[in-house]
Amino acid sequence: MDTKNLKHIVGSYEQGKPAVIRFFGPVDYWNCDEFNDEFLWLQEYVKPSKIIVAVNSEGGSVIYGMSVFSIINSCPIETECVIEGIAASMGSIIWSAGKRLYMHDYSLLMIHNPFIEDADDDEDTKRTIEVFRKQIETVYTKRFGLSEEKVRDIMEGKENLDGTYFTAQEAVDAGIIPQSHVIDTEKAVTDKIADVLAEAKQEGKKIQVREMFTSIAAEISNDKLIAKLETIQESKPQQDNTKHINQQPQTQQVMNEKDFQKIMAKLGLTIEATTVDVSAKVDELLSAKNELTALQSKYSDLEIKFTGKETEVNNLKGELATAKAELKKYKDAEAAALKAEIEAVVDAAIADKKISAESKETWIKMAETNFDTVKATLNSIEGRKVISEEIAKDPKNIEHANDAITEAEKKVQAEVTKVVGENFELKKF
Repeated sequence: MDTKNLKHIVGSYEQGKPAVIRFFGPVDYWNCDEFNDEFLWLQEYVKPSKIIVAVNSEGGSVIYGMSVFSIINSCPIETECVIEGIAASMGSIIWSAGKRLYMHDYSLLMIHNPFIEDADDDEDTKRTIEVFRKQIETVYTKRFGLSEEKVRDIMEGKENLDGTYFTAQEAVDAGIIPQSHVIDTEKAVTDKIADVLAEAKQEGKKIQVREMFTSIAAEISNDKLIAKLETIQESKPQQDNTKHINQQPQTQQVMNEKDFQKIMAKLGLTIEATTVDVSAKVDELLSAKNELTALQSKYSDLEIKFTGKETEVNNLKGELATAKAELKKYKDAEAAALKAEIEAVVDAAIADKKISAESKETWIKMAETNFDTVKATLNSIEGRKVISEEIAKDPKNIEHANDAITEAEKKVQAEVTKVVGENFELKKF
């Protein structure tokens, strides 16, 4: 990662001090991948006291958005998420990942059901959308502390509307954030927003909410944002966002002895345990959670590396198959050439009257076993001399000729015996 050209981390950052990182723009592969890299770099190498995530997004992919949610939500460092302009659709999921959630008084929050654009209306698509809807509903329920029924109503929206939009005050009224988590806007920022809206109205332009707030956010000091959040935290007890629901008017329930015993049993403690014992057990559980997060990260890295190695192996298998095919082609050509040469040598020996045509197959089989020896043997055999008819008619010449043939055959037989052994019989012409 190029740490000299960071796209999401803004302002100064150093160990032990708050750092600000922005998720601005669509929830797509490129934006999420770059954000995740920079967030993890902050977490693992810079190690700030807390990470403030400023969100200004119109939403996008459920899959990529959940990867960002997971990284923020599992961060061992304290996290706070602030809506800088708009957090719509999967942008609202990313925003909800923080331990504490904030909105500027001009911010917008939009929550709705997931959908697959231009998809076929078949059972597989419906099933996929329902799985995503249930996943997102679970996130909102857990992070906002609302009932499943209320979250479902918010996601559905009123009739003929796509989900539900919330201003900061409406989010407070719905129980999504406490009143104290609304950040008051400075007059300079309010004037800037009013000027942009007035200019757009005068020129008949269509306002792109996310782009407008991106330009405004560029003029807002990160130091001031950090200071405001710290002021809010100093003015009340520390609490994460999942607990703010207890601030809403409701019947308070006091833990009875039976409930206390159940909780202690889940912690593996008895009712006689001291606060030191409970504190030690909580520290142990938190340590185990951090170790699990680290193991999950290592597992993801190993999974990526395994996928890469698997690809390498498949590539090598392909190259090996190609090499085998080329080798077979070469061996087939080599075998064909040897067969042709054997045929030529044996045919030449037959033509020179060194061996009979009837013994051709025998000589070929021997040559296939040891061609060099057979070739040398055939070359050493003298060809039969042709006797003319006139000489052949003379009985004495015939007798002499037969004797000569016999001697020649004996020589041939002796040469062959050296090569193939005693059991080979040379056929007579």
